[in-house]
Amino acid sequence: MDIFIIYIIKKLLLPLSSLLLISLSGLFLIQQRNHAVAIISLSLVSLLLLSLPIVSKLLAATQEKYPPIKLTSVDDVAAQAIVVLGGGLRAVAPEYENQVTLSHYSLERIRYAAQLAKQTKLPLLVSGGIVLDPNLPPEAEIMADVLNNEFNQAVRWQEKESRNTAENAKYSQQMLSQDGIKRIILVTHALHMYRSVQQFHNQGLQVLPAPTVFISKQRIIFPFSFLPSASALENSSFAIHEIMGRAWYELRY
Repeated sequence: MDIFIIYIIKKLLLPLSSLLLISLSGLFLIQQRNHAVAIISLSLVSLLLLSLPIVSKLLAATQEKYPPIKLTSVDDVAAQAIVVLGGGLRAVAPEYENQVTLSHYSLERIRYAAQLAKQTKLPLLVSGGIVLDPNLPPEAEIMADVLNNEFNQAVRWQEKESRNTAENAKYSQQMLSQDGIKRIILVTHALHMYRSVQQFHNQGLQVLPAPTVFISKQRIIFPFSFLPSASALENSSFAIHEIMGRAWYELRY
């Protein structure tokens, strides 16, 4: 299936699009009062729940399976390289003279990868290609540029072909195998790590997960945990995206 079609389907299934579509279907059934009320109520209640920080935290906990890395474990597995996965680009950045730059997801990942590289002295591989817009550069190219120029960390390998997590693993393994590398530290968001580790294991690599940006480990309960927020809805969508992604990968890969 074409990657563009997959992304459209994904966007329609995730909140906020899916909940808005459910509400619209309820409006079309407004003459059938009972059905319309039930459908619209379901959509609004779902939107409310997914917007609560306590709910997004619980959803994230289902996917954030790996704890923060301990540097002692780096020596235990004798890691040979650090692999960091791209998290998207920001196509127009006025403050950078309208140049393409990294999304906040990518920045969070490479910041942590840079810290690990300084601590372990291991070489870096950045992974991310051109996903939807052929006019944009590969993610790996921008990641390497930021790591070099802003974090003072050299990048040994740029994997520029991948369009999703499965391809991140496939093409990274092909590149690393040329240097005999089989054991890696993998850097991505804690929510994304479970699916990522599975894919890199499928390619025969030994993986030491180094997750960053934990949602489930934020403050357990405080008053704002029960008040809806846009950031909580974003986190819930991220968690649902990973649940859907793992199910899709089980079928496809």
